Amino acid sequence: MKLLILSDIHSNMDSLEAIMEQEPDSDEIYCAGDLVDVGFRPQDVVHWARSRNVVCVQGNHDRLVVETYRSGLHLQDVPPAELTWPILNARWLDEASIVYLESLPERVDFEIDGAAYSMQHMYNGYETIVCYSEFKSYWSRQTGEKYRDNPRKRLIFGHTHRQSVTYLDNECLWLNPGSVGYNRPDDPSNETHYMTIMDGRIEMKRLPHKNNMSRDELRRRFAELYRK
Repeated sequence: MKLLILSDIHSNMDSLEAIMEQEPDSDEIYCAGDLVDVGFRPQDVVHWARSRNVVCVQGNHDRLVVETYRSGLHLQDVPPAELTWPILNARWLDEASIVYLESLPERVDFEIDGAAYSMQHMYNGYETIVCYSEFKSYWSRQTGEKYRDNPRKRLIFGHTHRQSVTYLDNECLWLNPGSVGYNRPDDPSNETHYMTIMDGRIEMKRLPHKNNMSRDELRRRFAELYRK
């Protein structure tokens, strides 16, 4: 069984297509949220997620775009200086895509290849779990009795755009696949980040791609195209 683990795609269909070309043999795809916002092709990304039956949780940017759409702000004649990514993404999405984003759960629990997983977009803002006792407490609160007897426990988070695997115990760990969409300003590379899990083995992947930009580069591109 090969799992493809993604997060924070942020409407970047170009980088997503590059990953799919690299990992065509993935059996199942999981996304830790933020399919849309801060990017140019939200409708394509949502269509991809729906057509591929991607197991996805709702990210804060997904929720923000839905709220913007439901408020009707995207239909208003917004001055260029007040135009935002959520407004643009809401304009580019149809009702079916908004309903899909609304329906995404906050958390998904599953068990594959003998390991139990719990996936949600973020832990506590940009904080991370740093000790075993915190991990155990959080797992108990979030998953309850469901996978209590499975010693191999793995949490999946997104949000931070920081690719990492952190072991709190030999069998208990949390992982973040990094961002498909864009990197933080202190990581100016053009690599898009993701993970694969093959028969329980985690591999961190970094794929160079010309359309994977930093947040600052996205801001400049946004201003160039929409705030002239």
